Amino acid sequence: MAMTDHTIRYFSSTTDRPLSCDVCGQLISRDGFLHQRRTLSINVLILVTEGTLYLTANGIPYTVPPNHYIFLHEGEEHFGHRASTGSLSYFWVHFFAAPPFRAVADTFSCQDSAYFFPEYGKLVSPGRILSLFRRLTDLSLDECKNAPRMLDYTTSLLLMELSSTPQSSDKKNSSGIPAVIPAACDWIHANYRRSFFVEELADAVGYQADYLSSLFKRHMGLSLVSYTNRLRIEASKKLLSNYDLSIKETAYSCGFPDEKYFMKVFKKFEQCTPTDYRRRYR
Repeated sequence: MAMTDHTIRYFSSTTDRPLSCDVCGQLISRDGFLHQRRTLSINVLILVTEGTLYLTANGIPYTVPPNHYIFLHEGEEHFGHRASTGSLSYFWVHFFAAPPFRAVADTFSCQDSAYFFPEYGKLVSPGRILSLFRRLTDLSLDECKNAPRMLDYTTSLLLMELSSTPQSSDKKNSSGIPAVIPAACDWIHANYRRSFFVEELADAVGYQADYLSSLFKRHMGLSLVSYTNRLRIEASKKLLSNYDLSIKETAYSCGFPDEKYFMKVFKKFEQCTPTDYRRRYR
């Protein structure tokens, strides 16, 4: 966690080009590691796997324990403000982005960007990102002709995975919204096409279900169920206007447990039945 109270920034990029990997690796220290002071003209992503990294970035002191990451934006000073105690291990990658990553205030307008993530967070399920970091370090030692290109694409996939991986945080982003809200939205976007309970979502982002529901309603203005159903209805409209699926198949494809509930929710949002909508827009 960060050692001082501040708002967590979110970073986004709309680039369609692969990120450019400059160098990557894994740091392993037995004791007393202190990060040097520097300002780089390149982005850095760090994921701690063992021990605790003490790092100040952009004037904010962070304590980065295992399964936590920190994104260091190009042009901003960072340095170790305290030496680690005991073993420390983390993966790191330096990379360029064109156009560059930018801090965004309106987090929800960037939800569909290829790259969109908070500058600091805890990974609820770090397995895939760890695998990609390991793949990066392997590729950095590979002398095959396609290795540089593979490094770029693997770095891009790593940042895309970070953008879609549920994260847990009690901090607020620059718009005053707790970081768990965008994390919950990310999880819903990845899972709304199947049926799930709020408890599963809450467990994924590290919150108690009732508290998460209340927090979500307070900041989003609608319930978790309504938010999820809105996504499902939008998906169903595309299926209804472009494919010949039955109403039952459409309902199941969009995460509704049965067609009757689907029809009820559809009419609530669209003021017409799914069949009527299909007739209008086919």
